[in-house]
Amino acid sequence: MQNLYKNTYNSYSYYRVYKLFILLFFIISACSSSPTAEDIRQEEYGAPYATMDCWWNSQELISPALFWCTKMLDTDLIKGYVSLAIEEDLEGKQYLSICGKEVTLNSGYNLHDTLIATMTQYTYSCYDSYERSLGNEFDWIWDPSTNTLQLIWRPDEELDKVLTLYVPEKSDSIPVSGTIYYKTGYFN
Repeated sequence: MQNLYKNTYNSYSYYRVYKLFILLFFIISACSSSPTAEDIRQEEYGAPYATMDCWWNSQELISPALFWCTKMLDTDLIKGYVSLAIEEDLEGKQYLSICGKEVTLNSGYNLHDTLIATMTQYTYSCYDSYERSLGNEFDWIWDPSTNTLQLIWRPDEELDKVLTLYVPEKSDSIPVSGTIYYKTGYFN
């Protein structure tokens, strides 16, 4: 009988030690890894979708662009040779410039898809947007504090489609690799 009590006591001790190890594992796992800047961008902007070669303007007097990015893209949302830029006119107003050649846009909003395809068919052409009223069928937002450009399409009877271009910190005339993130949902 005494031997049976010993086995029960040993089993209970092992169970307590096992629970202690599990608890320590969770505490150490939770404390050891804080989210990286990339983790935060993916949570906020969606999964990485594509990359673009980007340049920051180092000579404001020569070019009106704050930055520009370009790449031959082949994604479900946008295909073709695409350039994106934020530029400033002579009055200091910022505008979005979407340029390219043979660009196919599948935003779900027929007017934008047809306009971009027609403008860039057989030639390199640009669509410039000054319009900054948020909440309509197409919005763009440039956030200089995070170096992100968001393009938001709100097609009828479909989820909103958001491309976010993150451009790493400035480098004089050296291209940096910009990352495009993609997310769908309903956004304000």
